[in-house]
Formats: sequence, structure tokens, C-alpha cells
Amino acid sequence: MKLLTTIAAVLLSISAYSQDYIEYENGTFTQNGEELSMEQITVLTVLHKAGRGNIRRANRFDRMYKDRDLRIGNNTLNVVGGAAAGFSGGIVLVGTGFYIALEERVPFDAIGSGAIGAGLCVVSNKAFSRIALSPEGCLRKRDRQFYKVADKLNEAIKASDQ
Repeated sequence: MKLLTTIAAVLLSISAYSQDYIEYENGTFTQNGEELSMEQITVLTVLHKAGRGNIRRANRFDRMYKDRDLRIGNNTLNVVGGAAAGFSGGIVLVGTGFYIALEERVPFDAIGSGAIGAGLCVVSNKAFSRIALSPEGCLRKRDRQFYKVADKLNEAIKASDQ
């Protein structure tokens, strides 16, 4: 804990006196030409309360890139869950549509079941978006999340300087 506090203080002093922003390129974060470690980036995300979810997702894709079994398990789980949620959501939406067409009015039951069906379709979409079939796909998704982390940290640093 003391080490994290020290790292946070050093990073805060660097970001307070520097106008250079954090950059991400090919798996490394840099600031003022110096490479930052993942621990430093993690501390910055906690310190500035920016990009914590993105760094968690990026690290997960990085682990999937390195571990084939984790990637296969993740893909299997997301395919099964996404298909089940999408299928059941589609059935609910079709049933709602038929009910509305037969009744020629829009009761609250139909609105509620339509919302549930749409929600299941959204869950299905999120599950399918977390599938990475190849290691290169994992790297693309990791890089996309790390770029978001860098952008969010730069916005937070810029806001704290003003």
C-alpha cells in the first residue's frame, strides 16, 4: 500500500508539472518519452477515476491473447450465452408483435415484454462483442481498450490542470 501511495505521488507530480499527455502505442504507454508500467497506468486510472473498466477489459483480452484455453472458454461461454439470449429475446419480440397485431392496441403487458425482449437482444449483442477468435483479434480489442484508457486519462489530466 505504501508503494502504491508513493507511485501515485510520483505520478501526480509528473502529471501536474508536465503538459505532455499519455500516449499508447503497440502495447506500451509513454509520457514525456518515458515508458510507463502497467502498475503506474493502473494507479493513474484509480487516481483520476478514469478508464478503470477499459483497463480491466484490456487486461482480460491480453490474458486471452497469451492463454489459448482461456480464449476458447471465453468464446464458448459467450457464443452459448449470446445465442440463448438472442434467441429468447427474438421469440419474446416476435410474440409481442403478434400480440399487438391481433389486439390492435398497445397494452402495458406488450410494452413490458417488448422491453424484456429488447434487453435480451442487447445482452446477446454484448456477449457476441466479447468474442475474439484469434490471438490477433485479442490484440485488436486490447489495443482499442488501451487507446480509450489513454484518451480518458488525458481528459482527466487536462481537467485537473484547469
